[in-house]
Amino acid sequence: MVKRQGSSVATAGSGAERAKAAAVSAKGAADQPSRVADSNQMDVDGDTAMGEFEDAFEDEIEEEDVVEREEDSDGVEVMGDDDDDDEEEETEEAAEKKRQVYLPGDELAEGETLQVDNSAYHMLHSMSVSWPCLSFDFVPDNLGGSRTAFPHTMYAVAGTQADRSYLNQVILMRWSQLHRTIHDDLDDEEKDDDANDLDEDPVLETKTLRHPGGVNRVRTLQSYQSPLTATWADSGKVHIWDIKKLMDAFENPGAQVPAAAQQPLFTVASHGSTEGYAMDWSADGRLLTGDCANRIHLTTRRNDSGASFVADRSAFRGHTASVEDLQWSPEEASVFASCSVDQTIKIWDVRAKSRGFALEVPGAHDADINVISWNRKSSYLLASGGDSGDFKVWDMRKWTAASGRATPAAEFKWHRKAVTSIEWCPTDESVLAVAGADNQLTLWDLAVELDAEEEARHREAMVGAGGSRREVPAQLLFIHQGQDNIKELHWHPQVPGALASTAASGFNVFKTISV
Repeated sequence: MVKRQGSSVATAGSGAERAKAAAVSAKGAADQPSRVADSNQMDVDGDTAMGEFEDAFEDEIEEEDVVEREEDSDGVEVMGDDDDDDEEEETEEAAEKKRQVYLPGDELAEGETLQVDNSAYHMLHSMSVSWPCLSFDFVPDNLGGSRTAFPHTMYAVAGTQADRSYLNQVILMRWSQLHRTIHDDLDDEEKDDDANDLDEDPVLETKTLRHPGGVNRVRTLQSYQSPLTATWADSGKVHIWDIKKLMDAFENPGAQVPAAAQQPLFTVASHGSTEGYAMDWSADGRLLTGDCANRIHLTTRRNDSGASFVADRSAFRGHTASVEDLQWSPEEASVFASCSVDQTIKIWDVRAKSRGFALEVPGAHDADINVISWNRKSSYLLASGGDSGDFKVWDMRKWTAASGRATPAAEFKWHRKAVTSIEWCPTDESVLAVAGADNQLTLWDLAVELDAEEEARHREAMVGAGGSRREVPAQLLFIHQGQDNIKELHWHPQVPGALASTAASGFNVFKTISV
């Protein structure tokens, strides 16, 4: 089981630290689907750079332009000769040769730093927070679905883990002016004359609610009219909030949030004082919660207004260790999946609680299973990630009550530490995002299959720093880095290809060239 508690990071509004960000893209030209783009770069003289996410209420000191200078043997600065075009070209060519594709785990020599290649991202922004928000969820909005035009606006809700219980909050955020950043590395004369590439800072606006205790996990019902949000508190209670009034307050500056909206609609006390992390909403407003004492409870909304709930105190029992994650079936309204520290994945039917789980995969991983994700487009596919850094994809059509130990349809061991989050892309059934405690967020396309010639070219391309060679799966599309201790990721449900991730070091929101 992954440790959840984090430590305090930068104060809100101070701006995100210039992170060491890197990316690998294996979706190259059409005739070279396995080519690795030069987007993870080591630069001997380069500075680490990354798009910053600004607070709307605090100005940030802009970095000054840096003039590159050389020093002679006596340490006296010598300005370059602008008229010597040949010498400048040679210098640029030499600098380019110093850049190499970086693969996680490569040794950095003295003086070498990682530098983000913005051409690997359509959009890349970051944000720091007062306290770690180790869980978050996107909130549905009325700005339209499948929107692609920049700049973007997104809503998200998160919960804090402050060092003192009374300081904790539920934070509703609006991220706006998310401009395209893919041309940020180009000189002004090289950039397209495009309003989408305006050099403007994104804007962060927040509305907050006091929360009783630290927040282990946050999940929002994906309904704009009724965006109910549940928070798993470290006290063992699960609180349900109606954040619609807070959403509306963004559109009416100066509007007061009603007192009723500042209190939870309902508190689930079924778990006693035992805390947990597993939680998921069904499309019709039923909430599943799983705790560290092996129990799963169902809370049902009595009517569409969301003002009245019934918490079932009789638990689903079958796991022998902490329940780590829960997922409702995208196709069958009464079916859900669970994973546990007991290394099993189980399938349940709420109509047959007394009979226990319906299907089981014992020994699905050789360590704690931290997270699962049910494919919304191919409902027979379930992905799982474990403490040993591996993740697997299961074809549930092959599971039967008598099957016993099942064989995964795909299995990858890329991450060097525990997998902390996993989620299928909502618009592409073969694309999967995985985050790990090794500070990597990886994108995978499980539909990629190479013939012999492509496989040979792929192996030849996987050369890292200092000529090191690494076996890199052809299905690996992209590696995003720059965050410390990544805890959770989510695809945005209305902006195709956009993701956000939260870590001890803050939030990243980005859209890569690979999806």
